[in-house]
Amino acid sequence: MNASFPSTIAEKIRAFGNKFDGETLAATRALCTPLVKDQPSAGIRVGEDIPYGLDPRQKLDIYQPEGQHLPILVYVQGGGYRSGEKMDGVFYRNLGIYFARHGFITAIPNYRLAPQHKWPAGAEDVGATISHVRKEAERLGGDAERLFVFGQSAGATHVASYLFDSRFHPASGAGVTAAVLTSGGGYSVGPNPPPFRTAYFGEDLNEWEARSPITHVSSSKVPLFISVNEYDPGMLAAPSFDLARAVSLRDGKPPEFHFFRGHNHFSTVLSIGSQEDDVGGRIREFLANF
Repeated sequence: MNASFPSTIAEKIRAFGNKFDGETLAATRALCTPLVKDQPSAGIRVGEDIPYGLDPRQKLDIYQPEGQHLPILVYVQGGGYRSGEKMDGVFYRNLGIYFARHGFITAIPNYRLAPQHKWPAGAEDVGATISHVRKEAERLGGDAERLFVFGQSAGATHVASYLFDSRFHPASGAGVTAAVLTSGGGYSVGPNPPPFRTAYFGEDLNEWEARSPITHVSSSKVPLFISVNEYDPGMLAAPSFDLARAVSLRDGKPPEFHFFRGHNHFSTVLSIGSQEDDVGGRIREFLANF
């Protein structure tokens, strides 16, 4: 699907190409900020820094629209396993407000970070967030049987680890209706993983296979939306195709898979809430099936 950014922004994103660094992230944030900062939020209640665990990082924000029996979405942001923040005033408030505007109770957690907190801290924190939100669903006006999870980049890896590896599930199961995985680069740890990945998964190559989410994909039947972007770097795009192949062989049919033309690794989620609705709209179309 093609992005419909204003031409000046589209040209700049095209000029960035597949660069994956702090400078490109900052520049993409600067381009997207004026597109999303004035998104209407009337009728949406925002609860900030709600604890879901004992660690200072284990807090979440909830964006709550008016209504009852609403679907619930948990969004897990990226950050290369070593960084990431649920809300800085613009991002990822843009995403929380957007999905709340469209009728989803939206929870956005922080999670513990490498190198202090290594594997499986991210998967555990996804599970703890889901458990917390399920327990609070009725009070919030939500439907715990329509709970979706959306992860981007490292966040997609943490979501996949939780979904596929039953060691992280409560006795009742994963508790997730369907999942969105965008530009996840860590579905398989090796070979030759970059340092930011081993900071989380560890240096012991003998552990990498067991810690790779794709190793455990056969144990999950949660429907998936998998996507990559035109300007994702190859090392972050290829694992999504590997995951789609594994799911296709598991199910005998392919998962929903999307290629977002005109986007780099960051612009998909940073532009959600703008008039550029290719990503958010397509995700909502997928979730409406459940």
